[in-house]
Amino acid sequence: MKRMRLLTLAGLAGALVMAPAAADAQDAKKVSFGVMGGLSMPMGDFGDGYDSGFNITGSVHAPLSGKLRLRGDIGYESFAAKGVASIVDGTFNVLSFVGNVVLPLGQEASAGGIRPYLLGGAGLYRGSSEIELLGVSRSTSSTDLGINVGGGVEFKLSGFTTFAEARFVNVFSDGSSSWVPITFGVRF
Repeated sequence: MKRMRLLTLAGLAGALVMAPAAADAQDAKKVSFGVMGGLSMPMGDFGDGYDSGFNITGSVHAPLSGKLRLRGDIGYESFAAKGVASIVDGTFNVLSFVGNVVLPLGQEASAGGIRPYLLGGAGLYRGSSEIELLGVSRSTSSTDLGINVGGGVEFKLSGFTTFAEARFVNVFSDGSSSWVPITFGVRF
């Protein structure tokens, strides 16, 4: 019991000593926010039923360890159904909540510099479809787990960073849906 108290006190003392150093490190790498948007291209069987669509995403970036960063995304994507307009009309919309790990490659770019990065993560994807076939409407929706991997390039500017990226998204639903969003964004 006495040894446990001693270890606890030693741990608390260590945390108090390290706290100022950790706070200084966090000040050097603050949390940032971003917005992005672009084209989403359906792949495989999903691409057989839907045309290319668009995406809009908001993100929060936070330092993780070393060069690694965490990025949380809340996104919206929309695809139009393929078919003869007078016979089939419909959309597939996706609301996503995704956590990513971002690995910048190379040294941090100075103003006007370029820096590539890789990213990957997982999250929840809420897909809903509305299809109208010969005047009869049908709606379905489901929430499924999905993953994404990709990469991009960030351009450091004065006071903010712009970036362009492409990812492969696969949602594990009935039949599995996959697409490639190509986006351009700003982080500040």
